[in-house]
Amino acid sequence: MNSKLKELIALPEDKATADDDDSLVNELKNSQLIMPIDTISEDPLEFKPVKIANPDNEVFIALFSDENELAKGNVEFNVININTKNVAEIIGDAQDEYFGVAINPFSEYSLAIPLQDFLNLF
Repeated sequence: MNSKLKELIALPEDKATADDDDSLVNELKNSQLIMPIDTISEDPLEFKPVKIANPDNEVFIALFSDENELAKGNVEFNVININTKNVAEIIGDAQDEYFGVAINPFSEYSLAIPLQDFLNLF
């Protein structure tokens, strides 16, 4: 689903070039990711993104590049496929609730982005 995004996230910081960083930003802007959700109602569909917290109790929205990354969490979720631009629209009004977004949080290669930095991409 997002093999280029996964490849760029897996690059060690000391080996990533400025071009790699630009490519990562472009991939993020154009990615469709998997977002676990808590369903509020089914008709019409209303939901909230699933929240996860790091050891510092900073709250993130969990996003996944593909089904394999989602499965690493070993947790059952309702999920939707969503473009990153739509994620930004959904969370833009709830900035006080989240510290950021975490892509592939259960993976060896994950990416945590502070919320305002993520929103500034759009």
